[in-house]
Amino acid sequence: MSSHHRYPGIAQFPRPVPVDVEVLGLALDVTIGRHQVTVTLPVLEGEAQFTPPPDRLGRLDRLIAPPDVTGEALPKALLRTCTDVWGYRSTQRICYVEAVAISPILDPEEDVLDEPVRDLGNKFFSWFRIFQEWACAWSGEPMQDFDPYLPSVVHVVDDQGAVISNGPRERGVYVWPRPLNRDQVAGAMRRASAGELLPPEHRTLLEAVEAKVGAMPRKAVVDAATAVEVAMGGYITRELTSRGVGASFIDEVIKGVNGLMSLHSLCTELGADPGVSKNKLGAQLANIRNRAAHAGVRPTWAEVVAACDHAATIVHAITPLPEA
Repeated sequence: MSSHHRYPGIAQFPRPVPVDVEVLGLALDVTIGRHQVTVTLPVLEGEAQFTPPPDRLGRLDRLIAPPDVTGEALPKALLRTCTDVWGYRSTQRICYVEAVAISPILDPEEDVLDEPVRDLGNKFFSWFRIFQEWACAWSGEPMQDFDPYLPSVVHVVDDQGAVISNGPRERGVYVWPRPLNRDQVAGAMRRASAGELLPPEHRTLLEAVEAKVGAMPRKAVVDAATAVEVAMGGYITRELTSRGVGASFIDEVIKGVNGLMSLHSLCTELGADPGVSKNKLGAQLANIRNRAAHAGVRPTWAEVVAACDHAATIVHAITPLPEA
């Protein structure tokens, strides 16, 4: 006979997430697929006000397991399976979280947890990807794929004390962020639970920054321009809709606009302040993108930086993200 029951567990992140030291220990109720889960961030091993000498990898204090939702320590079998997996503090304020304690409510078939843990583990990747995108957008870190050295796995302990695990590995990352505050961590997890994707212009902007960091200059400027086009097209659509213009006419207007320069002109006519002049947009983004996309010209580093910076200015000016 199956029944819903809460189980203690650990979820290892596919890549570290940078948070402010004050966020450590935060517990949140989230939804991962069809599963209700309480997620608790790890805590600091040392005292936050003291800065110990870094280890050979430049890490300060290690993060350690938080108590589970009942306030008790996690089961020893689970901690033996997952030693030193929680993350570390890299500066006085920035902590890299690599795993969280979880307490999912599962419905095992005939007291066997394998299927619900497998389902939770598979759904965890989609949930984490959305959480990661919002985290990158707020922290400013490049959005790259998952770390090949971190075994991202969901571990759950059954009633007999056995550890049931599930989860594959994926590919590598780069991180240098502004740490997420408490509201941003909660906001990213809430949006991941609701399946609320990062707006496409911000997602494309993250891809441009990823390409810049990853030494793919042509892709970087093409993605930067695309992010601007999506942001401006969205602004025009929202503004005309608010003025009572019909959807079919708006669609024809968007189709008839020719390139970044025309989009910029129409946006400013409708009252937007893109934050970048039309001349700069043309010389330092539109022309660079056209040469890269149509003539195969490899942009210089300075051109890539300018293109990505202008794209970020415009996207954040026209479609600002919520603060959390």
